Amino acid sequence: MVAQGFRQVEGLDFTDTFAPVVSLSSVRVVLSIAAAEGFAVRQMDVVTAFLGSKLHEEVYVSLPVGVFGRERLACLNRSLYGLKQSPRCWYTTIDNFLITKMGFRQGRFGCCVDTHDNGTILALYVDDMLIAGALREVKLICDKLKSTFEMVDLGTVSHFLDMVVSIDTNGLTISLTQEGYNDLVLEQFGMASCKPVGTPREKDKLGMKGGGDKPYDRTLYLQLIGSLGWIATGTRPDIALAVSYLGRFNADPNNRHWRCAKRVLRYLAGTKKLWLSLGGEMRGVRLAGFVDSDFASNAGTLKSTSGYVFLLGMGMIQWHSKRQALTATSTADAEFIASASAIQELVWFQNLIKEIIRFKLPVSTLYNDN
Repeated sequence: MVAQGFRQVEGLDFTDTFAPVVSLSSVRVVLSIAAAEGFAVRQMDVVTAFLGSKLHEEVYVSLPVGVFGRERLACLNRSLYGLKQSPRCWYTTIDNFLITKMGFRQGRFGCCVDTHDNGTILALYVDDMLIAGALREVKLICDKLKSTFEMVDLGTVSHFLDMVVSIDTNGLTISLTQEGYNDLVLEQFGMASCKPVGTPREKDKLGMKGGGDKPYDRTLYLQLIGSLGWIATGTRPDIALAVSYLGRFNADPNNRHWRCAKRVLRYLAGTKKLWLSLGGEMRGVRLAGFVDSDFASNAGTLKSTSGYVFLLGMGMIQWHSKRQALTATSTADAEFIASASAIQELVWFQNLIKEIIRFKLPVSTLYNDN
């Protein structure tokens, strides 16, 4: 039974609807620390999570014809799939349980990343959980969760958010890949048997109008850019620049933009077995960042593009490629703008790592070639 949430009235049937989830960058931080510390990493999946949360509003639904012999109204006291506030109700329920009943502490910087005094780390993405820590402590936490919620213990993590997770035998390296999702995207857009290329982007740059090429199906173009964006933010920093640049033409794509987007697929077809390695020697919990920018690369707006990568230990935990909001008047200006945005992100990651690894002060450094 699913409620028709589109009939709900704001302020009457629901108020807040937002429900935060852990970011992919925070997941990579947790896995990096787990690999470096030799933690066990287990995955838990909640069965019908939205059905176990109490509603704070009075919501009435019409029962299907035939239930109890006739159609009538019923008042819900628990959330139901389809209600607008169901994700919010579930998040509030599990968050209160973790903090009040299990002793977890919610961080200020890592959304949905909770830590325990025994060193255990828990990352929550809707109804999927990653629990990292000493094996004995992780088992105790899993048992307590299963005694309260209907959950499935998936054991040592192997698949999470379309990513295949592989833990090295020595426990110091965790590798991530989206090879399976890559294959699905290639098949969806008819590129499963395409000829691979060595680079995701051609040397020449696209113009805003594309040289008079015919407009292309915008819906199909957005579907492809969205799929590539998930891959780029998950495990493939090498296509981040190409995907970011192609995303600038979402409003009015043409045939040339579509051909360039398919080139990214051809590149992924030849490199889909690449892995993103996390962990390694932390070197005193060292966080390093590398930042760079070009100057006036966008022919239409004369704006520059910033790019940076952050490494925790020997693994890359975050990367970024984006057109700058300000128009730089020189190469130095472009470098300063890029460095300012990178420093802000670097400080945020430093604070996140402080919350996860207590009593260990992360040392951070930002490198710029200029």
